[in-house]
Amino acid sequence: MEKKTKLSPEDFFTVTYGIKLPAGVSPERFAQDIAEEQTVEIPHKHIPQQLFDNGIVGQVVTILQADDGRFTVKIRYRNDTTGFSAPQLLNVLFGNISLKKGIRITGLECSEKMYAAFRGPAFGIEGVRSLVGVYGRPLLCTALKPMGLSNTELAAMAGVCARSGVDLIKDDHGIGDQPFCRFEDRVARVSETIAAADAQTGNVTVYFPNLCGPREEIERQVECAVRCGIRAVLLAPQLVGFDTIHDLAEKYRLVVMAHPAFTGSLFTCATTGIVPELFLGTFFRMIGADISIFPSWGGRFPFTRRECTAIAEALTYNLPPLKRALPAPAGGITQDRIAAIAEAYGSESALLVGGALLGGSDDMHRSISSFRDALGTYFKEERRAPEMPFASSCEIRSPLEGMNRISPLLKYENYHWKGRRTTEYKTEDTAVFADIRRTELIGKSGENTAFDLRYFEIDPKGYSSFEKHQHEHVIIGVRGTGVQVKNGERFTIRPNDIAYIKSWEPHQLRNEGTESFGFYCIVDHERDQPQAVGGDDGTGMLRQDNVD
Repeated sequence: MEKKTKLSPEDFFTVTYGIKLPAGVSPERFAQDIAEEQTVEIPHKHIPQQLFDNGIVGQVVTILQADDGRFTVKIRYRNDTTGFSAPQLLNVLFGNISLKKGIRITGLECSEKMYAAFRGPAFGIEGVRSLVGVYGRPLLCTALKPMGLSNTELAAMAGVCARSGVDLIKDDHGIGDQPFCRFEDRVARVSETIAAADAQTGNVTVYFPNLCGPREEIERQVECAVRCGIRAVLLAPQLVGFDTIHDLAEKYRLVVMAHPAFTGSLFTCATTGIVPELFLGTFFRMIGADISIFPSWGGRFPFTRRECTAIAEALTYNLPPLKRALPAPAGGITQDRIAAIAEAYGSESALLVGGALLGGSDDMHRSISSFRDALGTYFKEERRAPEMPFASSCEIRSPLEGMNRISPLLKYENYHWKGRRTTEYKTEDTAVFADIRRTELIGKSGENTAFDLRYFEIDPKGYSSFEKHQHEHVIIGVRGTGVQVKNGERFTIRPNDIAYIKSWEPHQLRNEGTESFGFYCIVDHERDQPQAVGGDDGTGMLRQDNVD
C-alpha cells in the first residue's frame, strides 16, 4: 500500500477532453468513466476508497456544455501515474479511451515540476541557431529525395543544397537502410560532401540522417553517424518509440528533428483523437524534439491555417523549464506563398521545402537562391560566428599535428578545439581554486568510452583544488611547466611528462611559472566526487593559506 504523502497542485496535470455523449449517458457518468478507465481500470464499486483519497484515480474537475451539444471535461491526474515516461504519459492521456468514439483531447496543463521531469529539447531554437549561426529569418530546410536514387546521387544533391545556402538537410523519411541505399554508405558520402561545401562557403549546414529500424539497429546507426561527425538525426516518434528520442539525444547529445509519420489517425476526425497542436507541438516538445515537422496548410494534407499556427505556438510558447522547439512547416511551401508563410510563422521557424527545390543541379541552385532572395524581402538575416557544441572523436586533432591544421570538420588552434567548449574548472561554491579552465574532449559528447579525456589550463599563479578521490587519473603535460604536489613531494611536469595519481592520494596542480600550464587529464567516465582536503597534516602539502 502506498504511504500517504502530502500532495500539492504541482503534483498534478490536467487534461481537457471534448466529448460527444452516447445516448442515455449523463456527462457526469461519462466523465467519471474516463477518469477511472485511464487510471485504475476496474468497476467503480470495486475501487478502494484510498485510491480516491490519494488522487490515484483521475479527478473530474469541470464539465461544461458547448453550443454544439458536446461537452468539455477537465480531468486531473497525478504526475507520477505517468511514471515520467512518454509511453505511460500517453497511456494515461488516451490509452484505453482511444478505442472509443467521440473523445478528443483538446488541452494539457502541466506544472513546471512535470515539464522538468520530461526535460524537453536539449538544444531548442537557440541551440539550433547557434549551430548554424543564422538569425533573423526562418531557417531553410530541405529533404534528400526521392527514394530510389543512389547514395552518390543523394550526396550530390546534398552538395548542391549546401553550396546554395540551405541550412538544414534531412533524409526523406522514407529513406532508411534499404539494400539499394545503405545507411552507413549514405551517411558517409553525404556528410563528406556537405563538409566540403561548407569549407567552400564558410557556412554551417546541418545534416539529419533518418533513423529507422529495431532499437539495436538504430543504436548502430547513431554510432555510425557520430563517427562521421554528425550530431543531428531525424526520427519519427510514432514509428521508433517515444522514449527513443530522449534516450538517444541524452546519450549522444543529438539535435533531434521529429517527423509526424503515422500520427494522422489522431487528427483526421473532428470528434475523436488529439488536436495536432497538443501532439505535434506540446508532446513532441516534452519528449525532446528540437525541431518538429508538421504539414502546413495549403498543401496536400488537410491541415488548416489555424491548426498550423497553433502547432507553431505550442512549440515556441514559454513553458518553463522546457526550451522552445523550432516549428518546421512542410508540404506545399512554394515561393509564391512566402508572404502568407512569413505572416503565419514569423522568423522562428524552419521552412521545409521539398518539391519546389527539386530538379537538376542548375535548377536546384537557381530555385534555392531565388527562394533565399524571396525570404530576404520579409526578413533581415543576421550572421554570427557559429558555435560548434559537438564533434566526433575522429575530428579532434592533437597539438603535435600543428596549430594551424584545418579540416572541413574541425580546426585545432591555440589550444582550443572546434566543437569543444572551454568552461569553468568547477561550479561548486566550496571548491578552492584559481585561474584554471577545463575543456571536455572525449567522453562527454556521446562517445562510448569508459574514460573521459579533458584538457586543463592554469594561468600563472593559478592552482587546482586540493583534493582526493577514489578514482585514479593520469596527467600528461602539454604546454608550459606545472607542479604536482602529492604525498609531501613536488613533481615538475613539462610537455610530454606523464604523472599518475592513485586512489585516495591528496593532490594539487599548480602553475608557479610565467606562462600558461596546460595538461591532459584522463579519468574514469563513471567516477566518485572529489573530496576537499584542508589544513596542513604534516606532509608538506599545500593548502589555501599557503597560496600567494
